[in-house]
This record gives sequence, C-alpha cells and structure tokens, in this order.
Amino acid sequence: MLQLYALALFFYTANAVLTVIFPLQAAEHGFKEAEIGIMMGLYMFVCMGLRPWAGQLIAKYSVVNIMKWLLVGHTVALLLYVWLGVESLYIVRALQGVVTAFFSMAMQIGLASILLDEDRGQGMSMYSLSTVLPGLYGPALALLLWTQYDHFYLLLLIGTLAVLPLLFVFRSPLKATKQEKGMFTLRELMTAFKDTCRCRGLMVSSLVMLIGACIFGAITTFLPLYMVTTGYGNAALYLLLQAIVVVVSRFLLRKSIPSDGKWHPSFMSIVLVSSVIGTILLAFMPYIGHFIYVSAIFNGLATAMLYPTIITYMSFVIPKESKHILLGVFLASYDLGFALGGFVMGFVIQMSSFSTMFIICSIIGLAAIVFIWGNRKEADVLVMD
Repeated sequence: MLQLYALALFFYTANAVLTVIFPLQAAEHGFKEAEIGIMMGLYMFVCMGLRPWAGQLIAKYSVVNIMKWLLVGHTVALLLYVWLGVESLYIVRALQGVVTAFFSMAMQIGLASILLDEDRGQGMSMYSLSTVLPGLYGPALALLLWTQYDHFYLLLLIGTLAVLPLLFVFRSPLKATKQEKGMFTLRELMTAFKDTCRCRGLMVSSLVMLIGACIFGAITTFLPLYMVTTGYGNAALYLLLQAIVVVVSRFLLRKSIPSDGKWHPSFMSIVLVSSVIGTILLAFMPYIGHFIYVSAIFNGLATAMLYPTIITYMSFVIPKESKHILLGVFLASYDLGFALGGFVMGFVIQMSSFSTMFIICSIIGLAAIVFIWGNRKEADVLVMD
C-alpha cells in the first residue's frame, strides 16, 4: 500500500506544481481571466468525459496494465510542456485530463479491490491524503522557483516529475484481473444508470460533490493569481497552511469518515459550513489583513473531508456488477464541478471582481446545505431500502 501511496504522491506533485504555474505563466503572456479559466477548466472537462470509458478499459485490460500505459502518457505530457512552454498550455492541460481520468479511476478501483470492507474508509482516506500531500510543498516550491530562480530549474523539476512515477508502478500490489463483461454498450450504460438513480442518496451526494468541487476549483485556479498580482497575503503561505490542514485532518479524522454505506447529511453539512466560512473570509481579503489565513483552515477542512466521504459512500451504494462504469459516471460530477469552478468564475472575475466571485462561492455552498436537508428524509429511506 505504501508503494501505491508513493505513486500517487509523485503523480499529483506534478499537478500541484503546474496548477500554480500555468495561471501565472498565462497571465504573464497576456491571457485574460476568462481565458485562464477556460484553460484550467479544460483539464477537468476532459477528465469528466473520459471517466466512464476509463472504467470500461480498466475492467477489460486490468488495473495494472492501464496504469503502465497512462504513466507513459503522463511522461509525454510533461515533457511536451518542458519542450514547448506556454505554447503548449492548452494541449498539455487536455493531456493531463486524459491521464488523470485513467489514473484516479485505476487507483480507486484498484484500492477498492485490495482493501477489506471495514478498512475501505481509512484506505480511501489515506489514498486521498497521498494526493493532497503535494499541496504541502508543491505550490510553495513552484512559487519559489517561479519568482526567485531561473525558470530552467522549474523545467528541470517538471522533467523529473515526468519520470519518477514510472519507477513505482512495477511490482505493485495492483491486480491484473480482467472482467469478461467489463465493456458496456450505451444502452446498458443508460439502463444501469437509471436503475442506480433510484437511490436518492446517490443523486444528492453527486450534486453535493459537484457543488463542493466547483468551489474548490475556483479557489485553486484564482487564489494564487489574486494574491500574487494584488499583493494581498502570501500565496505560498496560504496554500501551505491549507495543505497542512488537509493532511492533518485526513490523517487524524480518517476514522470519522463514515464507512457504513449510509448517507450522512449532518456530517456533509458541517463540511459545507466550513467551506462557506472559508470563502466568505476570502471575499473580504483586502480588509482583514493577516486574518485571511484563518480561511485556509476552514477551506482545508472542507477539502479534506468532502471527497473521501462521498467516494467511500459511492463505493458501497453503486451496484457491484456495474461499478467499473458507474463509478466513473458519478465521479465525473467532481470533475465537472472543478472545471466549472475555473471556467465560470473566470468570467465572473472578468465582469466584476475576485471578491464577488468568492461571495458567489459562499452562496453556492449555502444552497448545497439547504438542498441536503431538503432531501434528507427521502434520501435516508431509499438508502436503507
């Protein structure tokens, strides 16, 4: 398991570095906020569209075989950026979306097949922890290399991160098991999807994940750019503090993540309240000074808890016989939300301001809480059935 967590660590380190560098490099070359939002959102739009297909191919060719090929694609994408620079931003973001769609699906399906049911919540949380650990050092390291050193060292780091994940896939515990009925026709997909939609809790959780991801996507895309260009706060310090909160929370609270296959509206409401407080504080960044770093704590808690909680719930609720494809369909709600966070909020910023964008994020979070409690009883009944 440690080998798999290390693989995820190095894979997502590249994402953590490039997520900060791409907007800064694009702005330096004259990109507008809306263009940056489109570029950054492209990553998750592509990932969203490919998740169901990724699940089918993983079922047909096995987790370990798909993993080897996708890591080769990861290497190609990063080396392409090292070679072409800013001219390759759109195509590299698209390639990252392709690779991430397969990587996240392969890891989550692979882990679910290895872990015991009673350990699945903790195991998924530890995997999520390994994906966010790069947030401790990735953004800070990226900003340091961008602002203080020659860009050659940044390209050297990215080139190294292109190769390192390949070293951890060999002799890993990922299974080479294939499923004879791993491929689905469109009609079979729609039938399975309709059957699954009868679970109201699954529908509610998917929408909540989409909304939460939208908020996270907006913060991830525009907060570093906002702080660096305006001088309000220290982007590296903020992202470091937020990442520390995410890491510590996912480790210390890993046993608190529900692992009983039931939907927990109270728990999810607490997570969203934390997000609302964090974004409200960001909206008043110019007026609260160093108090802004308190928002990193609340945003970090929300980021730490939302994804592993919902993915654990989905891993129980989605029917086993169609899990390979339907897990991808429902996880696509996170990708869609994250992409919309960058895509839509870029236009909001260009037409108004960064503060307005963060206020809108807070309103969206409050709307999600109302939606959860408005569907609480119906969701509980259908889940229990």
